[in-house]
Amino acid sequence: MASKFGMAGGIPERRVRPIWDAIDSRQFKNALKLSASLLTKYPKSPYALALKALILERMGKSDEALSVCLNAKELLYTNDSILIDDLTLSTLQIVFQRLDHLDMATSCYEYACGKFPNNLELMMGLFNCYVREYSFVKQQQIAIKMYKIVGEERFLLWAVCSIQLQFFCGNGGEKLLLLAEGLLKKHIASHSLHEPEALIVYISVLEQQSKYGDALEILSGKLGSLIMIEVDRLRMQGRLLARAGDYAAAASIFQKVLELCPDDWECFLHYLGCLLEDDSSWCKGASSDPIHPPKSVDCKLLHLTDEVFDSCISNASDLVEKLLAEASNDSIRCPHLANLEIERRKLLYGKGDDNKLIEALMQYFFRFGHLACFTSDIEVFLQVLTHDKKAQFLEKLIKSRESLTMVPIKVLGQSITVFKIQELVGNLFTLPTGDLEGFAVQMAEIYCKNLPLSKDLDEQESMHGEEPSLYGMQCVGSVILAY
Repeated sequence: MASKFGMAGGIPERRVRPIWDAIDSRQFKNALKLSASLLTKYPKSPYALALKALILERMGKSDEALSVCLNAKELLYTNDSILIDDLTLSTLQIVFQRLDHLDMATSCYEYACGKFPNNLELMMGLFNCYVREYSFVKQQQIAIKMYKIVGEERFLLWAVCSIQLQFFCGNGGEKLLLLAEGLLKKHIASHSLHEPEALIVYISVLEQQSKYGDALEILSGKLGSLIMIEVDRLRMQGRLLARAGDYAAAASIFQKVLELCPDDWECFLHYLGCLLEDDSSWCKGASSDPIHPPKSVDCKLLHLTDEVFDSCISNASDLVEKLLAEASNDSIRCPHLANLEIERRKLLYGKGDDNKLIEALMQYFFRFGHLACFTSDIEVFLQVLTHDKKAQFLEKLIKSRESLTMVPIKVLGQSITVFKIQELVGNLFTLPTGDLEGFAVQMAEIYCKNLPLSKDLDEQESMHGEEPSLYGMQCVGSVILAY
């Protein structure tokens, strides 16, 4: 607590603690009463005013809160004897931000930094204000200033990331990246790098300039040891090799990753793309979202001869068979999805068989059809099938109900999956009214039949497979409304 309050604005902690305790427990009337008592003793304290503004804002009295904040801001600007500290400014910042006046909080920090130019805490607060305002140039400037004062690696990285954000937004071009690279090189020469994040940022700066050879050299050198997890280092190496156009070497690296992490679906897509010398994942403008990696990528296959294509697909199939044979966990989905992707590529190339893809989809259903993610998993593979073939797959799914697993929870998941596929294929609302009635009744019966599965769950959970269950009831409502 002492580190939290200290002597903010010259006010002892023992006088401030009860107010924060009341705020944290949402006893705002009591907090306001305590705040009024504090202001009686410290009427000219910006921190005491900031606390009152915070309480008023939490009580929904926005206009009063803003007025009190402006009074505190005026005191900071006009009274040179007042102690300016980060806790006072951060409290004001919270209120100004919640009142949609972040620019006023920024001006307070700018004033404080001008008055105390080498105060690191105040400068970090100002940096955070610029971050919230997306002021990338000002972020860079204040981060470099902090780096020059203390020489810490983190401030250099803040500056470099600010430069990269400017580049991403098209506000500077290649010269900005050269500046970032120069800053990093100078720091490495004098201090080296000590955090894996620093190396990742350095490599990303080189990668953005297409300096893949330099990045690979650094990754394989002494600094590469900062990436202590082998598969992470291999993934970076494979990506750099692929971007450099060395697809054979990249495929070999991605194969190593798959052997270490057989459930890495994104890595399999990269591996197959490199085998087929397809730059869809690596060319400029290609989507690269580490949080939501794509289920598939666009394919460029026309440059391949039949012989080369067959050889690549054979190599990929051999690897998938090896991964399946060595899989020790039944929940691993990547090798099974990989079989579907291989059949998809065959169809796109013109050498595939619709029936083989449907059979592979059925096998995937029997293994993973109870999962809520099943429909999103196979959606991209259904796109390469004709409407008639989709209908054929759906018919097989419906018939498979007779041979579903005997585990009740999985039966529920598989049944809901069949409903989802019916909606995805698009024939649900083309059925006659009588069929729709029966369909709605069937879903409602499945839902009611499986309600007992919820009896052993925690009170905060509604039932097993909550997502598909809610989806099922939504479908019931949709069908009823439709007919």
